[in-house]
Amino acid sequence: MEKITLTSIFVLFTVLLNAQNTSDEKPFKEKLYTGGQFGATFGTYTNVMISPMIGARFSEKIYAGLGIEYQYTKDKHYSQPKTYNQFGGRLFSQYNFAEKLYAHAELAGLSMEYYNLTSKTRNFVPFFYLGGGYRQKLSPKSFISFRVVFDVLQHKNSPYSAWEPIFSIGFGVGI
Repeated sequence: MEKITLTSIFVLFTVLLNAQNTSDEKPFKEKLYTGGQFGATFGTYTNVMISPMIGARFSEKIYAGLGIEYQYTKDKHYSQPKTYNQFGGRLFSQYNFAEKLYAHAELAGLSMEYYNLTSKTRNFVPFFYLGGGYRQKLSPKSFISFRVVFDVLQHKNSPYSAWEPIFSIGFGVGI
């Protein structure tokens, strides 16, 4: 498992470093964009997630960046509702293999809360997501993206089952 993690980190950073070599002639500031993802579910199971990020378009084919994430969850399925606060960060890279389609690799980690018999505990959980998506430009400096990824690391505390797809919608706006 450690070999997979180290190999994944090496591949991710190799892509990021090579992205600088394939850069076009625009000033770096013009390559930057910000955006992220957000989501909410309300009811017996409430979940609110916000995940801002900053990235750079190094070339027509390569995007990369970093972000943070926070999730608040309240589960009322129990006699005493349970609340959870999760937070962490991520590094990602994307390679456009067609005009609107891209491959996605992301190394992330969350500090996650769990209830055991007597108390609540917190553990760091690493993730390595692989997948792809569709990016639609809304204007020359903005886009919306749809993505499906899989947690291929499968840490023992991961909430995702093997090959369970994780769907997300995100957006980006040039700075």
